[in-house]
Amino acid sequence: MTKIDEIKTKSMELRKNKSELASFSSFILSEIVNIGKNDGNRETTEDEVISAIKKMIEKNKSSIAMTKDGYAKMKLEAEIDFLRSFLPEMVSEDEISKFLRDEFGLEKPLNMGIAMGAIKQKFGSLVDMKQASSIVKETYDF
Repeated sequence: MTKIDEIKTKSMELRKNKSELASFSSFILSEIVNIGKNDGNRETTEDEVISAIKKMIEKNKSSIAMTKDGYAKMKLEAEIDFLRSFLPEMVSEDEISKFLRDEFGLEKPLNMGIAMGAIKQKFGSLVDMKQASSIVKETYDF
């Protein structure tokens, strides 16, 4: 089942139960579907879905930081929880380190961009690039 299918299923469930998150889930679904439609009238890829969900979570986090209304914060936190439920497990630090050892060994890549590009190509949206950057810096003294 694709992430879009999972979101559709959950959205229908929320609407049937008249949940406060029902309209939010419909909005998120339409936003994600439109990514592919607006880029050549195609299906949205799994990586695009994951990336969009991460961006929406960050947007809600910044909204939480700016609001003083307790109810609004609770609602935004519930939306974040909803979005997180669709994120796959991220790649661990150990997996990134192992990949770097397998890919480059002890030999330092020409520049950090080469290592980061290899990580992104291997793991796609399942990697936290900030975390990966720290690991590359530690491993190869950049």
